[in-house]
Amino acid sequence: MHRFSLFLAFLALLLSLPAQIAAQDLEATPGASSSALAGLGYPELLVRVNGDAFEMPETTVTAGRTLVRLENQGEESWHGFMLQVPADVTDEQVVADLGPEAEAPPPWMFEAIYPGFPGETLPGQTSLALVDLIPGRYIVLSDTVQQFEVVGDAATPSATLEAEDSIVDGTVRLFEFNFQFPDMLAAGRQLWAVTNAGREPHELLLARAPQPVTTEQVMELLAGESEDATPTGGGPSFADFEPVGGLGWLSPGLTAWTEIDLTPGTYVALCFVYDPETGLPHVAMGMVAVFTVGQVAATPVS
Repeated sequence: MHRFSLFLAFLALLLSLPAQIAAQDLEATPGASSSALAGLGYPELLVRVNGDAFEMPETTVTAGRTLVRLENQGEESWHGFMLQVPADVTDEQVVADLGPEAEAPPPWMFEAIYPGFPGETLPGQTSLALVDLIPGRYIVLSDTVQQFEVVGDAATPSATLEAEDSIVDGTVRLFEFNFQFPDMLAAGRQLWAVTNAGREPHELLLARAPQPVTTEQVMELLAGESEDATPTGGGPSFADFEPVGGLGWLSPGLTAWTEIDLTPGTYVALCFVYDPETGLPHVAMGMVAVFTVGQVAATPVS
């Protein structure tokens, strides 16, 4: 595993969260017939993971709007992200900078383009994300690295944006250092457009809390020394939170789409993007939000 000190310490904390529920009886995400994203008919990029192992049938992808289908066939939850490697970074440099001896994220990672990626995915489940890919070399990164290439003419996604807007249930904005959710969201399966309106990359990681929780309690859990830390006054531990998807790292000014299924309860949104200036992930800088979903609508909590 990459040894990016505090960056990966927080990432490891995040990845350990769902490990406690890996053995639960989990139903797979509904298939293409019930997916609004899959029903749009865009070309698909399949990423199949099993622990540290990757399987990507396509190593060359055509530029344009693409449906990324992440299938987790392993026994533990999986959280990764996708980026376009800067043109002046060689394949050999990618391997060296992201190898097991690396001590810190390489500077070129903060010059990369992050088009979005399916969020945290539990064992036996499939997550989807609709993203815009421009020509270049890409990697999917978690504990291991998988490279692929996007070829063709530069994509012009804005010309077809209306096709997605017609079926979007709500828009989520990411910025420094918070989230903006739609005022009203019905419980159930829905399609979100996620836009990074900030100046830095951000992500939307969603988890369902086992009971009502405040932003302060979540921050206290994040600051705890282990996943078993319990908020002052009682409350859930990190091991009790259940990931429900979201969207991986997204560069400023970009929009991607994700599909989620919300049942009534309390949800937490987090961003674990690493900040090179402070050496902290964004969650440690307050990028945490709590919202509740009732039988009819979701209500953001300030």
